[in-house]
This record gives sequence, structure tokens and C-alpha cells, in this order.
Amino acid sequence: MLRGMNMQIALHHLSRQARPSGRLDRRLLRPLGTVLALALSLGLLWSSLPPAADDDGGPDVAVGQLVRWRDARHDWLVVVDPDSHELVVYDAHDGRPLERFGTDDGLPPVQSIRNEGPLVTVSGAGRQTRLLKLPELELVSR
Repeated sequence: MLRGMNMQIALHHLSRQARPSGRLDRRLLRPLGTVLALALSLGLLWSSLPPAADDDGGPDVAVGQLVRWRDARHDWLVVVDPDSHELVVYDAHDGRPLERFGTDDGLPPVQSIRNEGPLVTVSGAGRQTRLLKLPELELVSR
């Protein structure tokens, strides 16, 4: 036997080391709670931030500013140019501009667009709307 040791204390310490507790150690709970609270705070902060800006400092493309239109022979991006308030049609594969439409072509100053099958609804200020037929790229008279 071990001399000079209290046998009850030695057995008590050995039994505590040998048996699993089944609970998280309280020393782990406090840092874990802190980490979870920090992650939740960062998530809430991130969701409240304004949208990121492009490299030129302008806002990201807003909803209603871009339509992708495809058929058997075409794959186009129809985009609102926010600076000129015109509509620009690009080839979606190589980014090449194909056509530009503005007030000289009978459109209102373009603010937003919406795809409706072979038609793109072009909306301007004061509820002015026009329809652009694709792939002909022709304005549809009402």
C-alpha cells in the first residue's frame, strides 16, 4: 500500500478521473456561450448592413434591372443602364453589346424591366410602360 497518503482521498480522486461525467464541464460552458452570443451578434449585424457597392462605388444591380432571355438561337441579357436610363441588350456568352434603346426609340426613361415570355415590359417614370418583343427587338404598339 501507499505510505503517507490518505487512502480515502486517493481513491476518491481516482474514481472521479475514471468515470465520465456525461455533462459538459462548466469551464467549457462559459466560453461556448460567449462564442455563440458573438456569432449571433455578428449575424444580426451582417444582415443589417446596406448592400455592398460595386468597384465604381455604385449600388449593386437592383431587382428589375436585369432580365436574361433565351431561346433556341439567342442568349441575351437585357439590362437597364441607370446612368442614361436606356435599355441595353448584351450577348450573355461574350458580353458584347447588341442593341441600345432609349427615348429616341420610343421608350420612356427606363427605370425597371420585367420578362413576360417573349416580351419585356419596360417601365419608366409616371407609370409609363412599353413592351419590347424579343428576339425581334421591336417595340409593340398598344
